[in-house]
Amino acid sequence: MYLKELGIPYMGSKRKLAKKIVDEILNANPNTKYFYDLFGGGGAISFEALQRKKIKKVFYNELNTGVVELLRKIQKDGVTDEFFKWVDRETFNKHKNDNDWHGGLLKTCWSFGNNQKNYLFGREVEPLKKLAHEIVVYKNEKSLKELSKKIDLELPNKLLELDKTKARQLLQRIVKKAKNDRFELQQLEQLEQLERLERLERLERLEISNLSYDKVQIDTPIEETIIYLDPPYENTEEYQEGGFNHRKLEEWIARSPYKIYVSSYNFNLSKIASFEHRSTLSATANNKVYENLYCNKEHKDLTRLF
Repeated sequence: MYLKELGIPYMGSKRKLAKKIVDEILNANPNTKYFYDLFGGGGAISFEALQRKKIKKVFYNELNTGVVELLRKIQKDGVTDEFFKWVDRETFNKHKNDNDWHGGLLKTCWSFGNNQKNYLFGREVEPLKKLAHEIVVYKNEKSLKELSKKIDLELPNKLLELDKTKARQLLQRIVKKAKNDRFELQQLEQLEQLERLERLERLERLEISNLSYDKVQIDTPIEETIIYLDPPYENTEEYQEGGFNHRKLEEWIARSPYKIYVSSYNFNLSKIASFEHRSTLSATANNKVYENLYCNKEHKDLTRLF
């Protein structure tokens, strides 16, 4: 079963572009059996590559320890009830930088715009979101009545009978229609994205590491190996504090014997493809931008030769 747009919620995620990027790479490299995603982030490219039957192994690497531990937790145990525990502002600020799976969960699903820094909800709406969370997740009748009073809208008991996804969607539609207002339960929607990963076949063939990209051991056959890089983009908000050395990355690529693809707005390699999408990284967020795919070696898309 093919699953579209998989990934951990992540700033700059490639979920919307993953299929196009992997198609472009594999069409030009049909012998690929080993795929290295060295700036794995939310894992969208890794999860897309995992669904291609000819790829024997996918190597996901990410420097952010909390996010890595979150993926390892999902790989081992799936998305359990503890993922859906409400997180308040104080808990978020206290534990967002913890290097365990819970810290990774807070960074990704409970931060505004997945920026890994700021709490998801404003102070004024946080109490309302908590009540909605308790209704959808815990089927709490008291919370249903309290939220009804606060928003001056009678919410149906039917909400307590539905599963999380349907209850969330119905609650959002009811409030939006009646109040002409957005009432998104973003954290629940993002947790549902994590649940979809449990249905991904071959997740056991994903090898996970928590290293700097240049410390990952790559020893698979050159002719069967592809390396994909999605580094922090220059002139955009960085994933990690302290910046990123793009010149060092260019030197590392130049020394590598492997075929390497890089996603970027601009990079010092041959551009082989361009994809239109809406930016979530730059100051022009939600505007259309063109993200490019670059390669360090000759690239021939075999599907375009006929």
